[in-house]
Order: sequence, then C-alpha cells, then structure tokens
Amino acid sequence: MTETMVAHGGSRQGGGAGALAVRDIVVTYGGLRAVDGVSMSFDAGVITALIGPNGAGKSSLLKVIAGAQRPAKGAVVFHGDDITRQSADRRARSGLIWTFQMARVFARLSVLDNLLAAEPDQVGDHLFSAVFARKRWKRQERETRERALSLLSGFGLYEKADTAAGLLSGGQRRIVEYLRAVMARPRVLLLDEPTVGLAPWVTEVLVDDLARLCNDGVAVVLVAHEMELVARVSRTVIAMANGRVVAHGDFATVAANAQVKDAYLGNVGGA
Repeated sequence: MTETMVAHGGSRQGGGAGALAVRDIVVTYGGLRAVDGVSMSFDAGVITALIGPNGAGKSSLLKVIAGAQRPAKGAVVFHGDDITRQSADRRARSGLIWTFQMARVFARLSVLDNLLAAEPDQVGDHLFSAVFARKRWKRQERETRERALSLLSGFGLYEKADTAAGLLSGGQRRIVEYLRAVMARPRVLLLDEPTVGLAPWVTEVLVDDLARLCNDGVAVVLVAHEMELVARVSRTVIAMANGRVVAHGDFATVAANAQVKDAYLGNVGGA
C-alpha cells in the first residue's frame, strides 16, 4: 500500500466564498426532511469527505449540487454564481461533474469512445470549425485521443480501449465513469462511493489521481463509507445524520465526536 496522503486544507461550513457552496439546503420527500437546512462550502484544490449512515442525506445533497434534485429551500453557489435553478447539463458544461453511486457507462460504445465523448468544447462539434478549421480539429482530436489512452493506461485499461464498455466488470465500469469525469475537465468533482468494487491496486491509483486533481485546483467532494479511505485522502470531513451536519473538522476530530460515534462510526478514532 502506498503512503499517498491527500492533505490540501479544508472546507468551511456556512457557505463562505469557495469553488462551491450550499446555503440552507432543504430537501423533502413527502413530509420527511432528507436534508434539513445544510450549509457548507468547498475550496479549489481541496478534497472533503462527506460521511454518515445510510439515510443521512449525503446522496440527496449531492443530487441538489449536481442539479438532479431541486431543493425545497436554499441555494447552490458555484464560483460566486447562484446556480440553484440551472439544469444538470448546464452545470456539467461549466465544470461541475458528478459520478454516480452505481457506475453508468455508454454500454454499446467502446471504452475509448466513452472517454472521448466527455471532452468539452470539441472543435468538430461546430460545423464552421469542422469545415474551415480542419487542422485545428484534427490536432485536438489527436490530443484528446492521446489523453484518453494515457488515462486508461494509468488504470490498467489500455488493452480494453476498443472493448464495449458494457462488457467490463463492475469495477472497470466504475473506473471508466471516473475517467470520463476527468476527461470533462472538472472544476468541482462530486464522487459517490468511487472505490466500491475496485481492486486494492486500482484504489491506490485512484488515490494518486485524486492528489493530482487537487494539485490542478479541482475541488473534490467525496461521499464514502470506507473510513480508511476517508482518513487517508481527506483532511476535512463533514459528518451528517438525520439530514443535518453533526460534526466538521479533520478525521480524528470527527471520529471522536459523540454524535458521530452514536450515528455511524462506533469506536473508530478512539474508545
């Protein structure tokens, strides 16, 4: 196991200035408040883990941030702009990228084409450029292909480049989805249980790649139940229970919190 540790500062509660902020978010399902007045913010170049038991509101909050769920109350602010009413597609085009708890790929496309489809602002997508800027289009196409193959190689999937994505194992599909998110050049990356189904060595590669993204200024929000991973990659941890934030700080501080222990962690982090 490598000694890679991602430690790039922390997020702030309260919706302060940052790459991403949520302010007083409320999500209701019938009469149940799945998210109950949550505020927090995340900085560029920072990985923050969001933890809590099933039903704590973590995935509902990610859906709100990504634009897949409209909050009953509150605001989502992305690089200073209120995007609460923006569509998920528009958020993704702006660099707010979400990967799912269950891996989703374009099953009939090759692994390589799955990645190539995620590259934003492709010259060939525009008729004028495709016709009158053919050299620039071809150069971008070549560079995009090389970038995609390099990413696949790093995760041991180079030989699968021409394989239909639907024929991959669950762990391989999860990595393809992650790499597709990376190809989209995220400014904020939302990861929901990214290591489920991965071989240990692939998890190590993922940890290293998350460090690289942070060094490139990407804000990463990580939802995870695997506490060893959370402790390794996140200097800041936010714990939720019953739709509310119950603890915030480094892993040791959060793990020692009585409410967190009662809700989720048992004896992790101390007696």
